[in-house]
Amino acid sequence: MYLIPQDWLDYINEHLLLKNEELNLSDVKAYNGMFDIPVIKRTARTRRTVALLTIGLESDVVAERDLLQLFTTPRAKKQLDMTDETYEWICNGLVIREFRFEKDGLTVKRKNFRMGLHLYRQKLQLEEEQKRKQAESFLQWTKEWDEIKTTSNSQNPQRQNALHSLKNWLDDMARTKEFQSIHPNWQFNKKLLFLHFLTAFYHISMAEPHFDWKEIGARYYRKIGGSKAFDSYKKEFIEIAEEVLDIPLHILGLSSLGTITSLYFVGQMEGETVTYDYGPIHATTDLAVFNEIFKTKAKVLWLVENRGILTRMAFETEFLTTTNSFVLGIDGQLRSSHRRLIKQLLRHVEQVIIWTDVDEAGFIIGSHLAELLQGYDVTAKWVVPPLEVVSSLEAFKKAYEQALEVRSAEQEEQIGGIERWKKWISL
Repeated sequence: MYLIPQDWLDYINEHLLLKNEELNLSDVKAYNGMFDIPVIKRTARTRRTVALLTIGLESDVVAERDLLQLFTTPRAKKQLDMTDETYEWICNGLVIREFRFEKDGLTVKRKNFRMGLHLYRQKLQLEEEQKRKQAESFLQWTKEWDEIKTTSNSQNPQRQNALHSLKNWLDDMARTKEFQSIHPNWQFNKKLLFLHFLTAFYHISMAEPHFDWKEIGARYYRKIGGSKAFDSYKKEFIEIAEEVLDIPLHILGLSSLGTITSLYFVGQMEGETVTYDYGPIHATTDLAVFNEIFKTKAKVLWLVENRGILTRMAFETEFLTTTNSFVLGIDGQLRSSHRRLIKQLLRHVEQVIIWTDVDEAGFIIGSHLAELLQGYDVTAKWVVPPLEVVSSLEAFKKAYEQALEVRSAEQEEQIGGIERWKKWISL
């Protein structure tokens, strides 16, 4: 009888054996530095061999990167050829060969290769090392943030509200370390770089009235290549930063982007320097939205994801006037300027009807708009397939999830008409 180390037995029992399975240690066979360990399954009346595990106990080999990436968890099952390299992996405890048998206990049903104990330990060590390095990197960022927020001196008082909000947000990140919520699909390094970007943006925006994109990184890092530090994620970082600040970055001094965001709408609205009435499709800009306060006499606010619906409803001037409706196009993306204008209009309307495409983006936009309505005394409705309205976020999500399992549909495919739109308002 061969003595298998207890740590190996614990590992196999925890990660490889199935319910009611156990190792038959009295029938272990050894050959060429490897051990074959039968796996048996016991029931109240039977006892049969269900698998055979081949392991090796050597532990002086460090796994290569490709092997570490191949086996993500002990539960992973891989198909490998039995090459000299595979043989070495088994001998050195990095990989376990697993035969699963038919009910006769002899015929091989399938062959898998599983993560060995030594590979498992090396992965744990690497993960701990990675966590340590990440903690050090995060700590370094907090030190840089503490230094910048105490030494920066704003020369532009009109930016104080937005920059004060950014300061509070970064302070929360540094204190709670809950920055994993920044973007669910970003890896650690990208999230950390985004924190550096926001810190750099805060630093330069507090000191300079106007600045170029390249100056953000150059001023922050003060080394060759610093001006290009954030170039790889320029578009994403700007979009997420504007969500955090709830204001376009060029309002805070960032120039040379060459972009002015237009907001398209139909209906009555007036600002401090301009007035719009029912008629053709109108357009304002993000600059106007953040520099003026807009209001409307409309009582029904339609928030539609794309211009197709906006264009269609713009032809129905009589419907818009008789129902006292205002239609705002979201254009497939809920930007900070949309949020700002919607918040201004919500102070005046009584009802909001949200109409998005039946796809993943529409689901996200519809959910985000629901968050935007919180705190306002308005009746909210969502248009859902098959062209009807619901009055709760839960009903909207349920209807969309069911529709997405079938197919995606653009708004323009089913628009309805005046009578249906009036019915939605009256429900």
